[in-house]
Amino acid sequence: MCLLEMDLTFLELFLDLGYRHFPMRRLTPTQGLTFLFLIGLFLLTLFFKEKIPLWRSQLLFYTLLLGLLFLLKIYADRRGARGLGGFLNDFSPILFVILTYQSLGNLIQYLWPDVDPYLIRIDFSLFGVHPTVWLQRWITPWLTDLLSLAYLSYYFLPVILIVTLYLKGKKEFNQAIFILTFGYYLSFVGYILFPAIGPRFTQAHLYTVPLEGSWITDFVRDTLNALEHNKRDCMPSGHTQIALMVLFLSHRYERILFYLFLPVVCGLIFSTIYLRYHYVIDLMAGSVFAIASVFIATRLYNLWKAEREA
Repeated sequence: MCLLEMDLTFLELFLDLGYRHFPMRRLTPTQGLTFLFLIGLFLLTLFFKEKIPLWRSQLLFYTLLLGLLFLLKIYADRRGARGLGGFLNDFSPILFVILTYQSLGNLIQYLWPDVDPYLIRIDFSLFGVHPTVWLQRWITPWLTDLLSLAYLSYYFLPVILIVTLYLKGKKEFNQAIFILTFGYYLSFVGYILFPAIGPRFTQAHLYTVPLEGSWITDFVRDTLNALEHNKRDCMPSGHTQIALMVLFLSHRYERILFYLFLPVVCGLIFSTIYLRYHYVIDLMAGSVFAIASVFIATRLYNLWKAEREA
């Protein structure tokens, strides 16, 4: 019997395979999503273990994350949804997203070659120039500082949104954090499939104007270089994807944040090219990923929640 004859949509099949069986039914949608993604990374590491020098450590790390996921679930169940356990459980996706992202630094670079040459060719065929090189004519220290701060805002916008929804007691908090978590994990899939280090490395020999600013620019650049273990995170542009998703969710749930975020997000997206972190095609892909994430995650959340409450 073919899949079409079974009259199941992709999301329904996803639920049937991963959710209706123990232990998934006991997890919230966001916990279940994290569980499935960690299992996927575990299996990917196991399959490519001959290529990955630290594959044993990688498997152990994902096993520990899975253990932490269930410990938080058990703690929340015992302490109650409104206590400390519930708080830790609600905001644990932030921790899992950060730790999972960092783990990709020990994985992606060993799977297959970087796709930067293809991305460079696509950009050049679209614009007839290398966009990050063309933009260097507009580089000024004050603008570099301003756009460095805009680029840094990426790490705070999602947190501001979900904390606002949480403090207001809105039921939309759970759906918003699920959609954002889905978006992060989908971008990680993109990093795995299309590893790229970006124009700041591949086109460094073409730049004649340095990105000079004040201590602000130096602080942002040095801090991110030190903290981001995974350097192959260009395709799609996660900054573009998540920023657009935050903008959409703000418009849906907290309109005042939308108007506050709008100029910041515009600067953030422009900064990814100006600061030489991304190719333009990365931004285009990030926009597509944002639309796909909101559409798929919203439907998946509603299906998952309905099944859990059934």
